[in-house]
Amino acid sequence: MQLLTIFALFCLLGTTLSARAQEDRCKRRPKSAKGMCHNGEVPKLRFTYNPKTEKCDHFYDLRCNGQILNSFENFTECMTACNPDSKCLATPDKPFQFPWKTSFVFDINKMKCKKEKSLRRPAIGPKINRFLEEADCKKTCEPNLIKIITSSG
Repeated sequence: MQLLTIFALFCLLGTTLSARAQEDRCKRRPKSAKGMCHNGEVPKLRFTYNPKTEKCDHFYDLRCNGQILNSFENFTECMTACNPDSKCLATPDKPFQFPWKTSFVFDINKMKCKKEKSLRRPAIGPKINRFLEEADCKKTCEPNLIKIITSSG
């Protein structure tokens, strides 16, 4: 019985530590480059989470040795790890397609906001991927390009 209790505590502690490590990962920002790699490695376009804007941005990552913690291969991976409740990850609902009311949704595959028209004013809210203004959609979801090249060599 004691062995089972100890095992349960380790499982619970491991989950807590894993969540904490993920949270810390998302708070760390990439540092500016101190130089270029000597092996001819070219920068790769990756994503980093910005806790202030609560979205992921593009950045150029150049790693000679080591790895930056807040660096993700794609937008979905970055947002899922760092802001899983973001409305940008939600699949937009399909409104009636009549050209009376305009709204904007974030297309996660193209990483762009797109305009949609509907019969009535579409539902919006903190969990719904729909915006009344294109500027709000872009500010909330579209990644910015930040020009940071990281290097350790």
